[in-house]
Amino acid sequence: MNTSRLIEFSEEDLAELDEVACAAERITPALGAMEVENVRNQARAGAIAERVSRRQSASVRSQEMVYRSVAAELAGVTFTTDRSMQAQITQAVEWVECYPATLAAWEAGRITRGHATAVLRCGTVLPRDARAEFDAAAAELCVGQPVGRVKDRLDHLAQELHPRTLAERHAKAREERRVSVTPLRDGMSELVATIPTLLAEGISDRLTEQASSIIDARNAPPVGDAGTDAGSEEDAGEPDCRTRDQVRADVFCDMLLTDSPLVDPTIDGDGNGTLGTIRAKVQVVVPALTLLGRDDDPANDTTTADLVGSAPIDPATARALAGAISSWERLVVHPVSGQVLFTDSYRRTASMARLLRARDRHCRFPGCRRPAIRCELDHTFDYALGGPTDIRNLCHLCQRHHSMKQFTSWGVRQLGGGVLEWTSPTGRVYIDHPPAPLVRFMPSGGGAPPPDGGGGASPPDPAPF
Repeated sequence: MNTSRLIEFSEEDLAELDEVACAAERITPALGAMEVENVRNQARAGAIAERVSRRQSASVRSQEMVYRSVAAELAGVTFTTDRSMQAQITQAVEWVECYPATLAAWEAGRITRGHATAVLRCGTVLPRDARAEFDAAAAELCVGQPVGRVKDRLDHLAQELHPRTLAERHAKAREERRVSVTPLRDGMSELVATIPTLLAEGISDRLTEQASSIIDARNAPPVGDAGTDAGSEEDAGEPDCRTRDQVRADVFCDMLLTDSPLVDPTIDGDGNGTLGTIRAKVQVVVPALTLLGRDDDPANDTTTADLVGSAPIDPATARALAGAISSWERLVVHPVSGQVLFTDSYRRTASMARLLRARDRHCRFPGCRRPAIRCELDHTFDYALGGPTDIRNLCHLCQRHHSMKQFTSWGVRQLGGGVLEWTSPTGRVYIDHPPAPLVRFMPSGGGAPPPDGGGGASPPDPAPF
C-alpha cells in the first residue's frame, strides 16, 4: 500500500461516512419498493386510458387525446409535464405487462431502477412473446452486479433469445442508415448519422485521438530558432481555449468538408501532418465459429462477435475485419470459466499487456466500463515499494480510478485468477471478477457444468495469474 497518501480521512470523517453508507443500504430497498409502487400506479393509469379509448371512435386522434388527458391528470399532482408523464405511463405499462420478474426483484431491493431500465431497453429488440424468458433470466443476471457491468450481458442475452439471427436483423437495419439534420436554437443544428455500430465507434475514437493530438500540441512549450527567443506574444495569435468536445466537433467538420484535418497544428503544406496518420482502435472479440461462417445458422446465433464495451456486431462485419488485419493473436481460454489463460507471443512484455487487455476488457474498478484500450496498466502493489511487474500484480484502471487508488484510502489487492478485492475508506469490501467472454465453447459430451453443490466433478481451476 502506498503510504504517501495525499488524501486521508479522520476517524470522525470515516465514522460519519460509514453512517451515510449504512443509511444508503437501508434506504435503497425501501426506495425500490416505493418506486415499483409508483410504476404499478402509473400502469393503472395506462389501463384506464386504454379502457376509455376503446369506447371512443376508431380515430387515432381520439385515442391519443384520452392518453394525454390521463397523463395530464397525473402530471398535475406530481408537478411534471403531461408529455413526460405520458412517456412514464407507457414505460410503466411495459414493465408491468412484460417484465414481472424484474419488477419483483426491484421491489424487493435486489436490483435498482437502473437495472430495471436496462432490462426494459435491452428487451425492446425481442418480440413480446419472447420477453417472458428474457425477463426471468435478466432479473437474476442483474442481482449483485453494477448497472454498467451488466448492460452488455443483457444485450447478448436478448440476442441469444431472439428468434431471428443478428446477421438477418443487421442486414435489414443497414437499409435504414441515413444522415439527418435537426435545427436547434441560435443558429445551430444537430447532425445525426444512423450507421453501423462498429463504424460509429471507430469514428468517435478517431475524433478523440485527433482532438487529443491537437490539445497536446496546444499545450506543448513553443520552440524557436536557435539563438533566439521562442517567439513573441504577437506571433502566437489568439490562444486556443477550445474544449475537447469543441475540438472534436471542429475536426469532424473539417474532415467531412475538406477531406483532411486542416486544424492539424503539424500540417506543413506537403501532406496531412500527423493527425492524418491516426487510426481508430477498436477491440473486437471474434469466436472461431464466426470466422468459419457457421454462425449464420440460427442454431449457432450465440457465436456473434462482440465490440468490447459497446454491443454485439454481426458475423459478416467480424469476418470482414478479420480479413483486413495483417496478424492475429490467439487467446487460449478456460473451456468452462472462459478466463483467458495464455496468448501467443515471444515478447514477454507485449504478451502480458495483450493478455491483461483481453482478460480485463475494461477498467477494473467496480462498476466502471471504460474500455481497457483507454486505461492504464497499474501495479496493484506499488512498483516503487517492491511490487513485481507480473500478471498477478497488474490490472487496467482508468485515469479517474487510478488516481483515486493512488491518492485516497481506497485499497485493492489481487486474490488470484484476476479477481480484485476493493476496500472502501469505511472498510466495505467489493469483489470485482474479470468479465467472462460473452461467447463460450463448452467441453464436448458434458453439456453445461453442474451448479455449485449439484454433484459432479468440479471444473479444473484456471491457471493462476
